[in-house]
Amino acid sequence: MKKTLSRKVIGGREYFYLMYRTKGKLVTKYLGTSNSPAYRKYLLKLIEEGGEESFEKCKRESFAAGVPVAYLENGELLLEYRNGTKEILDGKLSVKEVRRGG
Repeated sequence: MKKTLSRKVIGGREYFYLMYRTKGKLVTKYLGTSNSPAYRKYLLKLIEEGGEESFEKCKRESFAAGVPVAYLENGELLLEYRNGTKEILDGKLSVKEVRRGG
């Protein structure tokens, strides 16, 4: 099933939605902000299922949309931003460490 990640800015804040068709009807599922667990879990699931080629595609599309990419590295969950900054998350999806990119 093809799903589209959509980003809306309302009152200066970003909100993410997942859109797909079921039996010919458009379904919109609210994922929350970029800090929400539902949004981060969706990105992680997308990367885990798709492999390396899917990861690079997801990374390009996410950066183009201004969205960070989530992935596992050495057993840690990371969020990578277009500017190279990486946030390392703990088991509760809270930011544990920030690494500045360049």
